[in-house]
Amino acid sequence: MKRLLIACETLKDEVELAIKNTGQEIEIIWMSNLLHDSPDRLRTALQEQIDAVEEDYDQLLLAYGNCGNGLLGLKSDKAQLIIPKFEDCIGLVLSNKENLDRIRTRTYFLTSGWLRSEKSLDAEYQHHVEKYGEERARMIYEMLYHNYKELMLIDTGAYNVDDWLEKTKEIGQMLNLEVVVDQGSITPIEKLLTGDWDQNFLVIDSGRVTVQSDFLDF
Repeated sequence: MKRLLIACETLKDEVELAIKNTGQEIEIIWMSNLLHDSPDRLRTALQEQIDAVEEDYDQLLLAYGNCGNGLLGLKSDKAQLIIPKFEDCIGLVLSNKENLDRIRTRTYFLTSGWLRSEKSLDAEYQHHVEKYGEERARMIYEMLYHNYKELMLIDTGAYNVDDWLEKTKEIGQMLNLEVVVDQGSITPIEKLLTGDWDQNFLVIDSGRVTVQSDFLDF
């Protein structure tokens, strides 16, 4: 069985740990984390990558959640698409939380991958400061994040939390959010790699397009 993994670089630490833990050998194509800004751009980029695969693969594994419905409308004419059936990457690394929907209502989430992004919260804030000035930038961010109460650094086990805690605290202070650290899980990524595809995975046969109903039961 010839397989290719197409993964968001936001999850690079988690994917690399899952590969190490499972002992899998698989070719990887990393996709830019900036694509998360637009589900349409994400969908287009993924489809272009799927179409651009020159070798014949039996399965294309996508290390993604259905971020903003960005994975709707995907199709491979040659290979099966294997897709984790999660709302987004947060659901992918917090699948161990039974009360995740409630946590989402008050919490903004971070991992090392999000903190490294060119559009991390602190990088975007500095961009607004340069564009609008400190006072107006702070007002904008207070409006954007006023519904949040907590800033969670997810300990996925794929990186040293202490290396990113200070930066997280700085962002928390900037947004007036309480910083918390909570345990995540890379089990879904490990299952994606090992073929242990339970009800939390989609197996889309070649020629079939992903549709909304595929993702209804997160």
